[in-house]
Amino acid sequence: MKLWRDHSATSHQQTLPFTARRKRGEQLTQTDVLIGMLRAARTKREPLQLPEIMKAGIAQHGARFKEIRDRGFRVENEMERSADGVVRSRYWLRFDPELDKGRE
Repeated sequence: MKLWRDHSATSHQQTLPFTARRKRGEQLTQTDVLIGMLRAARTKREPLQLPEIMKAGIAQHGARFKEIRDRGFRVENEMERSADGVVRSRYWLRFDPELDKGRE
């Protein structure tokens, strides 16, 4: 079942500066947007923070991460609970099969 798989990027998401462009005629997906966000964060040697994902409007971000991992990306989730009970979630792109060939 392809429920929510390859979910199209919204017009707002298509204008984000870190969005990877697809080949001509291919539809940009929210998974592509999330990969672009992970790559941009990794370039800065920072994790991608959950509030950034929410601000970009990624629907069902857990499902998007599954799609990313199914494509061979290695993404680590780090969670931290503050003293006041706030849970902070961040994501690190550890391996990118499209850019890190032969580096693993």
